[in-house]
Amino acid sequence: MARRKQYKILARQTAIYKTIVSELQKNPELADYDMDTIEISVKKKITPRIQNVDKAIRNLTTYLAVNKEYIKTFNGETIVSKKEIAKMLKISRPTLDKWIREKFITPVQSEALSKTETFPPDLILKQLQKQKNKK
Repeated sequence: MARRKQYKILARQTAIYKTIVSELQKNPELADYDMDTIEISVKKKITPRIQNVDKAIRNLTTYLAVNKEYIKTFNGETIVSKKEIAKMLKISRPTLDKWIREKFITPVQSEALSKTETFPPDLILKQLQKQKNKK
């Protein structure tokens, strides 16, 4: 995994150094610390992305072409669980959880089954295409 780039500067090089020191000196735990050594570090923001979105799209498209008739529907609604969509995409469930957390893909609340999240393959395919177009 690549490390984030980090930028460090000495706090005493900033216009707010005295304010920083004043605030830190209020904390008794820092009484024996050298305030001249205060550093400020900023990490470069990394925009999350899917490593191989083309492969995920290809896997889902292939699965749909071969197995479309085996996908469950209820009252006209496609019902696909998290486990099933992970299988269709050929990714692990932790990877799928990460993609959901990062908002690459979003499950929908089932209208037919209360309190059930579902992953309609056509919607997931559109969401992955959108991620591909962001590159």
